[in-house]
Amino acid sequence: MSHVVPDLVQKVLKGQDPLHILGSGDQVRHYTYGGDLATGIVTAMAHPQARNEDFNLSTAESTTVRELSALIWRKIKGEHVPLRLVHDDPFAHDVQRRIPATEKAKRMLGFEATTTLDQMLDEVIPWIEQAIASGTI
Repeated sequence: MSHVVPDLVQKVLKGQDPLHILGSGDQVRHYTYGGDLATGIVTAMAHPQARNEDFNLSTAESTTVRELSALIWRKIKGEHVPLRLVHDDPFAHDVQRRIPATEKAKRMLGFEATTTLDQMLDEVIPWIEQAIASGTI
């Protein structure tokens, strides 16, 4: 579990409270649904204008780690359980803002990642919950 979404989901499902995050939580990321990414790759492979081009197939929606933590917490614990965070030391060279340029994929391929983070978590949370229950994570 080296990626923030499955890491945080697993921590909350296993009862970590307060929830530990790395750094301030103000780091900006773009969490892209795997199905959208697969669609973008297939689109790029089949599109005649994509030859010898590169594209960022990410979502255009920015989310901080703190916002992600709160969304995961609410989905698992509900609205009435307050989120408490502990800020662990960040990685030494953590990038604070990762903001992909998605305009080229939209302009040239007509591709846009459309699955929201909320929708993605509705699929990811039960999957991780099942993996925990089966002992695979």
